[in-house]
Amino acid sequence: MIIHGTGCCLLDALYRADFSGPAFQAALSRREGDGGLTPGRLVFAENFERFMGKPYEEALGALIEGKGSDSQNLGGPSVVSLAHVAQVRSGGEVCFFGVRGNDETGLLVEKALARLPFKKCRLSIREGATPRTDVLSDPHYDNGHGERTFINLLGAASRFDPPDLGVSFFEADIVAFGGTALVPALHDGLTELLKQAKGAVTVVNLVYDYRSEYAAPGKKWKLGIRDDAYPYIDLLIADRDEVLKTSGQGSPEEAAAWLLSRGVGAVVITEGARPIRLTAGKGLFAPRELTAMPVCELINQELALHREFPGDTTGCGDNFAGGIIAGIAEQLGSLPRGSLDLREACIPAVAAGGFACFTVGGTYYESHPGEKQKRLESYIKAYRKQLGG
Repeated sequence: MIIHGTGCCLLDALYRADFSGPAFQAALSRREGDGGLTPGRLVFAENFERFMGKPYEEALGALIEGKGSDSQNLGGPSVVSLAHVAQVRSGGEVCFFGVRGNDETGLLVEKALARLPFKKCRLSIREGATPRTDVLSDPHYDNGHGERTFINLLGAASRFDPPDLGVSFFEADIVAFGGTALVPALHDGLTELLKQAKGAVTVVNLVYDYRSEYAAPGKKWKLGIRDDAYPYIDLLIADRDEVLKTSGQGSPEEAAAWLLSRGVGAVVITEGARPIRLTAGKGLFAPRELTAMPVCELINQELALHREFPGDTTGCGDNFAGGIIAGIAEQLGSLPRGSLDLREACIPAVAAGGFACFTVGGTYYESHPGEKQKRLESYIKAYRKQLGG
């Protein structure tokens, strides 16, 4: 099984912050797309700088009370989800295609990628800074479920174009696009890229599209420059805000129905520590009415019992997406198209998303091959029991 992916890959600098404190409250968004912070969402650094009326580093310093980052970690919806797939699947080939800058941060990204079991990583090198996200995390937010907000510096990602992927990118059984809103040319060219993935299963994992929100506050976001990528997507994964903005609808139920009507094969909607929603129409999966699935209670119990766990939600959604991709790969080996079980693919994904709370940052580094999958097994088993299966 060959799995290729592209999209957002960057260095996450993780900071603890108090979302209820005066500094964060002063930085909160007052209207859509104004450049202020919103828990769970992303803003570009230059827009946040304008919103605050002061240099970015000064504004960030107030939010983190002058403290340094708790850690720096490889991040991004594409590379983190693919790293999870590579770690939990034995055999096969998982490859990442991306970009970095010609700076010291780019070398750190290269070193981080070398610690992961990718079959191949192809990073184009561009002049300028390697993409970075400053992640502010408050584990006490939302009644202890935790939340984070993201400030992104695009850097070299603004100069990564569809032709940079090369023909070999499309020679795969599964082609995954993660967080392309943070790689503008890939996001605008998404329709044509999906068309080139002929015969492959296509998975699109969204991220908050601040570029669209800033350009047209409150308006519907586009997938592809002409908003016509939908028929070429076998599975779309998005959180509640992302799916509402992308569909232009008022509720997750309406959004899911709208996306299926536009040709998306299946939709999975996450909402932090709340139940996910999933539905499938025609295509890769057996049809399924909109269904809800809860989070894994064993993980919640352990987080509540063991306060030494970070409770950091960074990367939960990315690992969730990786869990689904791995679940699809598992079923493709034994089931024909049109009969894959979307609910079954979501079971290990829910466990993987919750498991990310046990570490700081979204990327898990194994001490030996198979370690992560072994640690996940008890949670997957418990979750199946929780679901009654």
